[in-house]
Amino acid sequence: MKPIVINKSKFLKTIVARAALLLVLASTGIAEDAKPVVGKGPLKIFLLAGQSNMEGHATLPTIDFLGEDPDPARAALLKKFKPDGKTLVTRDDVWVVSNGAPFDKLQPGLGARKDAATLGVKIGPEYGFGYFMGETLEEQVLLIKVAEGGTSLHQSWRPPSAGSLPNVKPEEVGEMYRALVQNTHDTVRDLKKLFPAYDEKAGYEIAGLVWFQGYNDMFDETGRKEYGKNLVMLIKDLRKEFNAPNMKVAVGVMGVNGPLNEGAINPKQADVRAGQRFVNTVEEFKGNVKAFESAPLLHPKVVELTAGEWLHTRDFKKDPHTPEEKALLQRATSNMGFHYNGEGRFFILLGKQFADTMLELMKTK
Repeated sequence: MKPIVINKSKFLKTIVARAALLLVLASTGIAEDAKPVVGKGPLKIFLLAGQSNMEGHATLPTIDFLGEDPDPARAALLKKFKPDGKTLVTRDDVWVVSNGAPFDKLQPGLGARKDAATLGVKIGPEYGFGYFMGETLEEQVLLIKVAEGGTSLHQSWRPPSAGSLPNVKPEEVGEMYRALVQNTHDTVRDLKKLFPAYDEKAGYEIAGLVWFQGYNDMFDETGRKEYGKNLVMLIKDLRKEFNAPNMKVAVGVMGVNGPLNEGAINPKQADVRAGQRFVNTVEEFKGNVKAFESAPLLHPKVVELTAGEWLHTRDFKKDPHTPEEKALLQRATSNMGFHYNGEGRFFILLGKQFADTMLELMKTK
């Protein structure tokens, strides 16, 4: 099998070929220590795709900020992820292939990292999504996550039906789309090798796509104006590619800097958000595709303290951070605003919202 040629050297090392998937088995211990499948029926496979915020840039300590949520129901979620108050949970009933590297259990540390085969210190939406899907579904779950920072739907993820781009080399158009397709085909082809507990008789189903992307499309006028059209084609092309006409799709509407960051304040983000919301108006997508708002999941105080001047809600020259506010940011954040401030609380809630949306589409109680 020939590897996919991708511009990003980091990505090349982790996802280019089926052989790479098998080579990392020794480092993950899956072949020797695989646990029995706890689910029933066909393996439920969910594809997670996007750019840096699908990778995830929230460090593990910031997850604790979830316990400070003013909403008691949200604050109580921390107990699910840290039942003993110290150790973050893993799930044997959820397997993960993250940028080409297989892991026999869902666990923290599968966010952005240099070496895909080695756990890191960050999470993305996969942790919360996988937890709640595993908690709800009777079947074994597999997450196949393919994500790379700085990639756009307009070019990097461009689906085949969207056609070529003028003045862009063909190999530089749709490289991430092709990477997702190849990684998925390679994974399902080698399911028994990657996860010996996989029940071949029960088989598998590509049940859903989780899409969280959009930042880089803001900086291309055509890309942001055509976002909705391209996203519709992406969904249709992937369903056709995997012969999965019933594949459900959950789209997280970009929420960088909170609900106010569109309109006159940020018309570029408004265009991308509108394109993502567009899928909710497509007649054939009713009941099987849904976009939800991610911006309200950000902690409003964190948004105020990090984007107040940009949003015209606070003048830090006149009203600088207090010591208490600085301490809050220290607990809550670990990255820049375009990475949702690396807020672990946000990424847990985002993962849960993806799961709630997916389960609603699957009509699972």
